[in-house]
Amino acid sequence: MKNLLFIVIVLSLFACQKKEITFIPPPLEYKPIDTFPKNAFWSPVTNFINKVPTVYISTKGNTIVNEPKVQSIMQIQLGDTIVFKSNIGIEYRGSTSFRLFDQKSYGIELRDAADNDTDSVIMDFSRESDFILYAPANDKALIRNTLIYDLSNQIGMYAAKTKYVHLNIDGQYLGLYVLMEKIKRDKNRVNITKMANTDIAGSAVSGGYIFKIDKSSGDNRMVGWDADATYTEMLGFRSQYDPNGNKLTYPAYGIKKGAETYIMYEYPKNDEIVNAQKKYVQTYFSNFEDALLSDNYKDPINGYQNYIDINSFIDFLILNEFAYNPDAYRLSTFMHKERLGKLKMGPIWDFNLGFGNDDRAAFNNASTWMFNFNNFYSNDGWLIHFWWKRLLSDPNFTDLLKARWSSLRANKLSENNIMQTIDQHIIILKNTKSIERHFDRWRILGVKLPFNNFVGNSHQEEVDFLKSWIKKRLIWMDSEMGKL
Repeated sequence: MKNLLFIVIVLSLFACQKKEITFIPPPLEYKPIDTFPKNAFWSPVTNFINKVPTVYISTKGNTIVNEPKVQSIMQIQLGDTIVFKSNIGIEYRGSTSFRLFDQKSYGIELRDAADNDTDSVIMDFSRESDFILYAPANDKALIRNTLIYDLSNQIGMYAAKTKYVHLNIDGQYLGLYVLMEKIKRDKNRVNITKMANTDIAGSAVSGGYIFKIDKSSGDNRMVGWDADATYTEMLGFRSQYDPNGNKLTYPAYGIKKGAETYIMYEYPKNDEIVNAQKKYVQTYFSNFEDALLSDNYKDPINGYQNYIDINSFIDFLILNEFAYNPDAYRLSTFMHKERLGKLKMGPIWDFNLGFGNDDRAAFNNASTWMFNFNNFYSNDGWLIHFWWKRLLSDPNFTDLLKARWSSLRANKLSENNIMQTIDQHIIILKNTKSIERHFDRWRILGVKLPFNNFVGNSHQEEVDFLKSWIKKRLIWMDSEMGKL
């Protein structure tokens, strides 16, 4: 009777639904049963190209939460063939996306029989333990993140490797996901020197490190908006300058104000980095910012170039501006520093709102620079730091930027290569009937979800919009790049 009532309610909603109303899928119920397919069998498989495996997860009766990761079992199959199986820990991922969208992302950690973190080879990924199951929740083209990561790797800037998968948790099909590498120190990911807590002096203390500029929720144990914006001395450190390059005077930690930029410790982790290492990196960033704001900041020896790898900053800017990523420079922004090396930008991360998928007024077209974000949203809690405007005021930096753009436009960022890359991703999804399966589960085509700028009535319309938007963006950047 309850099931019949539910069906009647859903049908009633469809009958009166308008475009601006978001479809609400049935609630997820995690059942404490082994729901792996019974007819599956082990068989050696070495070729995973152009295939979309299915990931089955049994939570063993545990409830998935934001943290900590709960014990579960993961089995990956190609049809009836089991290609991987492991104990895992699993948790939800995301802050804004977690609150706004019904399809959730997950973080997973491979574990051994004793429930300890263990490195393993999943299909054609490199041996590691930490992965992400990313949900393209409001990206109805399904490929925004995979596309930009693909292009980043093509131009020589490492980005997370990805594979499309279908996800089942405790017997419920949850749609198309992207199994992807988590950003971390590893010879096959962010290839920097491993740090020990004894690396506290000389060249040893100089690296390697990974930093990020982001919301604090992933590192806080708080709940609610405050978790996004509460920064402590344990999580990282605050720049001494505001987004305009003015010296800050108010307290350094607590609830974030828009005028503050925090550099967070990603590796070594904030609970593992030692005081001498904190002191080194804080001094390094302070010296870089002082040099960037100095009168002789353009000097190739005594200016900012002494502290940063210019080429990585340029590629980071190009990728974020090409995708017109609203989070660029101010959120989901990773940096790293090798031992005795300079600060590098990257890897790039989180482009679900890019490529025209943001309905805020300033982003309704492809004809402004994203580094001007502060001009449009000066009251936002996360503003773009002064680095980028200051760098763009140096003719040496802009000359290198223009030359790199011209080179990429003739090759990996040519319209032809980008369109071919898009088609390659779509062909995989079409040939495996992944698109139909996903949208049968999530009835969101023709429905405006949070942030959606364009609302297509079919997946093909969403892809056509993406292609059209990219072509316009390339034309605009070609015309405006020379004016920088």
